[in-house]
Amino acid sequence: MSLAKTFSQLGVDVSIEPSELSPDALKVISDQEKEMLEYWMEQSPSQLFQFKWSHYWPTTRDLQLQGHVNFEFFAINYEFTRTDQYHDDWIQSTLHNSYHKLAVSHYCKQILLQAGCSESDVSVLPLGANPLLFNCSELERQVQAQKKPQVKCFLHLTNSWDLYRFGTDIFFPLFCEEFQGNPNVLLIIKDGGSNYNKVAEMAIDIRKKLGNTMPNVYILRRLLNKTDLTQLYLFSDVVVAPFRGEGFAIKILDAFAAGLPVIMPLYGGPTEYANSSNCYPIEYDLVPLGKCYDTQYIQPQNSPHWAEPNRESLRQQLHRVMIDENQALVRQRAKETAQQFSWDITAKKLFALMRKLS
Repeated sequence: MSLAKTFSQLGVDVSIEPSELSPDALKVISDQEKEMLEYWMEQSPSQLFQFKWSHYWPTTRDLQLQGHVNFEFFAINYEFTRTDQYHDDWIQSTLHNSYHKLAVSHYCKQILLQAGCSESDVSVLPLGANPLLFNCSELERQVQAQKKPQVKCFLHLTNSWDLYRFGTDIFFPLFCEEFQGNPNVLLIIKDGGSNYNKVAEMAIDIRKKLGNTMPNVYILRRLLNKTDLTQLYLFSDVVVAPFRGEGFAIKILDAFAAGLPVIMPLYGGPTEYANSSNCYPIEYDLVPLGKCYDTQYIQPQNSPHWAEPNRESLRQQLHRVMIDENQALVRQRAKETAQQFSWDITAKKLFALMRKLS
């Protein structure tokens, strides 16, 4: 949606394959955005350039593009440590179609190259941050006025359909144990999925163990539009993202754009913008891929691996971020980095590539 809007603002004609807008989508888009989507769906498909996302869902994987030049966005959350086995149907389909691959990070590009994709068939096209976070001084003042200055607010963004990938299983109990009995911390868990009972069950188990010493935790279950998400970031003091795998992670880039310190492993797609000077790195080990959303639908071959965050390192960074004298510098570097990843920049890079390949 953000890329299509930016293209339209640049004067590029946009069309989208007609489909029914989901109830969830209708909850988070504005009436104006709904009208834009409906208008784009009424337009004839471009005969010059067509795009789709690469995904293992058959309806997406098997979708055939019919443009003069066709592009396929590619993101993956894990890497392959072998190359001698036959890949799963998703990777095979991606490797053998004729579409130009738009890897959302150099991490994703490297995985395609190792799998056998030709370098000339892959370009890196990073995504953009929420544009509202680039110009939000007035909104930030309003949000800050509602906060209790003595309370440190930690934000963890997860998805209840894939808690393991986002490291919620590691972080949630560890945080509560580290800050038990501390009235001056608040943990907000933003659940982007709809399997809500999973996070609630974790909270109940932790409460049984810690009793009244469990720190304040708020589980945010409802879907948020861009304005609400902006307010959530601005209300927070720290973002904790102990993920096992990410292809890019816009939610972390958004945290950077908000000038928030982020606790995270320097692994995968987020290394496109994250480094040791603009975040609080967690040590990790490269381990075999565990049970996740992907493994419910496909059986990745060639020994897939991803990151296993080190619990002691996570614990240390949780405390360090509370007292670090250099935090203001880290936050400033994060914000400056995010400004290099706008949808306007993404659209202009893509437009230049379209002209080059046409």
